[in-house]
Amino acid sequence: MTYIRETCGCCDCEKHCGALDIVFVIDSSESVGMTNFTLEKNFVINTINRMGSMASDPTSPTGTRVGVVQFSHEGTFEAIRLDDPSIDSMSSFKTAVKNLQWIAGGTFTPSALKFAYDNLIRDSKRARANVSVVVVTDGRFDPRDDDSKLRYLCNDPNVVVNAIGVGDMFDKEHDSETLVSIACDNKNRITEMKRYSDLVADNFIQKMETVLCPDPVIKCPDLPCKTELDVAPCVGRPVELVFLLDGSERLGMENFGHARHFVQMVANALTMARNRNDQNGARLALTEFGNENENQVAFLLTHDQKAITSGLSGLHYLDASSAVGPAIFKAIDEILGKGPTRKTRRGAEVSFVFITDGVTNITNLDKAASAMASEHIFSTVIATGSDVDEEALTKLVMGDQTAIFKSQTFSDVLQPSFFDRFIRWVC
Repeated sequence: MTYIRETCGCCDCEKHCGALDIVFVIDSSESVGMTNFTLEKNFVINTINRMGSMASDPTSPTGTRVGVVQFSHEGTFEAIRLDDPSIDSMSSFKTAVKNLQWIAGGTFTPSALKFAYDNLIRDSKRARANVSVVVVTDGRFDPRDDDSKLRYLCNDPNVVVNAIGVGDMFDKEHDSETLVSIACDNKNRITEMKRYSDLVADNFIQKMETVLCPDPVIKCPDLPCKTELDVAPCVGRPVELVFLLDGSERLGMENFGHARHFVQMVANALTMARNRNDQNGARLALTEFGNENENQVAFLLTHDQKAITSGLSGLHYLDASSAVGPAIFKAIDEILGKGPTRKTRRGAEVSFVFITDGVTNITNLDKAASAMASEHIFSTVIATGSDVDEEALTKLVMGDQTAIFKSQTFSDVLQPSFFDRFIRWVC
């Protein structure tokens, strides 16, 4: 989108990649780990975000279609199909990817590649479409699987395979020989990295954008840029959005006021659930954090605009030190709940949004991040200023740099360009 703005000076321009079918094959085995599997899903979403407009009709001869196969041991493969009629927009694709659950079994990579071709590509590929497959794996697979299937995609000369090898959760490096076979002996189509967090690094996403869509066509309307969202956000699925607001002395009273106003703007912009059990729309919650024992909940998960407004107006600035780790545990226990006391809706997408000046005590932050991953929580950070703790912010978003929204001042987050980008991200 940066390229589009620089070319046309307008955020409403569209990028077109022609007739393009992309299939991601991602490892969902036990050795990957839940946090890394979440990073794989974020990699898929962030990459497709760069691909421009998707085909509104899966049978259309033009436009981009995307499929995903997640694999573990035999019989556990799951797919988002290229020709799925319900995948007709970025929003619907994003929801489908986020709904994929970590399988945590064995690793049948060769069979997964055969499954991807037989079930997603062979009978549904379009005559004029370029077909690209992106395989993310640690390179190892169960010896009971048939290794000859590693080259299964190579049997079709019209399919381009890109293999990404990543070290696993046990810090074991990927198997390079396996990657060579997957990529049909084309070493230019192989990327090797040590950590799954490298998948979502902005420079790598840009690289994948160029690999998958090397010659984009940018189309700009003969109209001024719009400042309003085209569609009502967070529609068609349950979204639980929990704000964790920094009440530290470093933040300052004025910025604290801007942050509260930002949350109110979010509540006004989203399509809220109609009641506590509605399986569509958003519900919000907010907790303010200071030092380790100083947290206050402004309002629990609610769809009620009056409760949100009242909670925000009654929220007092703590003017304390900052310790985000305890706030995360408190939010999980008191706002989300666990087991029979779980307060989120069935199948809801749960997101934590941290609003901070970028500096916080990192005690127990690793454990807190692991707790978010185990609860299937997506995290986003809004941080201001240039003096921020990059390591802490990276841990809060579990390595996904694209989930960090930065601005110079808190007043900037209230501007339409920043605000609309945030709304599109969380929805």
